[in-house]
Amino acid sequence: MKQVEQIIREVIPKSELQMVVSNIASLPTSRSFTPRIRPHTAFVQASLKEGHKVGSYEYMRRVREQIQKQLPQLTVYFQSGGLVDAVLNLGLPAPIDIQVSGSDMDAAHAVASRIASLTKQLFGRQ
Repeated sequence: MKQVEQIIREVIPKSELQMVVSNIASLPTSRSFTPRIRPHTAFVQASLKEGHKVGSYEYMRRVREQIQKQLPQLTVYFQSGGLVDAVLNLGLPAPIDIQVSGSDMDAAHAVASRIASLTKQLFGRQ
């Protein structure tokens, strides 16, 4: 997570970045605002300052590019955030939320990788 935060801070100038918060294997206090977390997962929330000069989608593209280059083992997902997204998605990180779990981490990873691959083939993204 430290590396992901560093990438965010390198891509987004300090003058444009409001804050970065990492949640590592934490239990959500409100399912409406926080995705479900497992012991081996984490997520980072970053917010831009009011009046930022570069658009959020451009920063998302730049951060995704750097994470894929520097940390290719990670899956990158961006959610624009907000109460409306949380309500429409029933508190899930996306309208379609696929979660793979089990006691065999290698098998679960293989299944999740296959789903990600199929998603990329079908929709052009993960």
